[in-house]
Amino acid sequence: MPRLALLLLLTAPLFGCAAGPSLQRTDAPPATTDTSATGGAARAELDAVTIPMLPDWVDKYAGPNEEERRFFNISRLMERYQLTRAKAVELQNHYRDLIRARPAPRPEDAFQTALERVRRGELESRLNPEKLSKARFIVVFDLDETLFSQYYPAKVGEACHDLAVPQKDGVRYVKLVPGWQQAFARIQELGGAVVLFSANVDTLTLENLSYWKLDGVPLTEHPAISGILTNSHLILQEKSEGRKPNPVREPSKDLRIFEDDEKLPRVIIVDDNPTRLFQLRNARIFKKFEAEAFCTTSDPALRRAFEQAMPTVVQEIEDSVRYMDARGVGFATAYLPYTSLGQVTVQFLIDSGGFDRAKAIEYVRGNPQVVDARY
Repeated sequence: MPRLALLLLLTAPLFGCAAGPSLQRTDAPPATTDTSATGGAARAELDAVTIPMLPDWVDKYAGPNEEERRFFNISRLMERYQLTRAKAVELQNHYRDLIRARPAPRPEDAFQTALERVRRGELESRLNPEKLSKARFIVVFDLDETLFSQYYPAKVGEACHDLAVPQKDGVRYVKLVPGWQQAFARIQELGGAVVLFSANVDTLTLENLSYWKLDGVPLTEHPAISGILTNSHLILQEKSEGRKPNPVREPSKDLRIFEDDEKLPRVIIVDDNPTRLFQLRNARIFKKFEAEAFCTTSDPALRRAFEQAMPTVVQEIEDSVRYMDARGVGFATAYLPYTSLGQVTVQFLIDSGGFDRAKAIEYVRGNPQVVDARY
């Protein structure tokens, strides 16, 4: 064999080893990855409607999957794709469902699928826009610590529960707030609609509601319920949205989902957690319903307070409907004295203005402008 040929043969493996790592470190993606102009445009389109992600430390519920926590700029979705607010928020919910699947699709593919779903009118929330538009008023109820309590010791739950939801490792006990059934019935009798809105995850929420029955029908299927929303329907809001800068930094429940009129003349929410709300002129803050305290207390006054908490809300609704009918104002104005911000003004008039409670309530209803727009 010629010397040159032998030299080349012996050194070829060395050249090969030197070349291998260089090829593996290249920045060019494999040919099978999305490098097309169309794919890049799809990703740019998704990024254009995405709110920049907040750091993990600001959200105690943040999960390890970055994509699960994507929040969309709802106003931008509405404008760009000609969607109602309810459909834009539902798009986010569908996106979250899709991206949690295993194997997960590419984010831009999940977005396009979610968009197609809402354009077809697929609403996992079961919202009935026509029914809501015809309702005289809308009451949105939170679930955890408002309509029920599920995080309490099993030894207490065994003897004090309304629902027993089977689990792989046993049973999850759920205690329902006293007076819930009468509240649902009375709201409907008065011409109102009931919506359920939990900040909890889909699976847990829907499991509980499937075991919770009204007239023998699970709440997930009952016609008395005009919508069921969960944590994937919570929104963030950039300060660029709307006429006045009003960023929403905590994932929150947006009541504009349920009304076309952004002044919210017909809707209130009953919720124990004001940190998940930002429309506090329409929020009735509810003392946390805690099953352990309710089931184990030996204090009859405390037990009675828990038992009367929801009936008190119903009395406020009845009183507000009477005022609404007599004065021709919107339900939210009639209910304003009982809301978070309304209560501040009522108490201000009592403490500093010499009003008794009844006159303070009447004054707030007749002069709603005195109630602050926000904290």
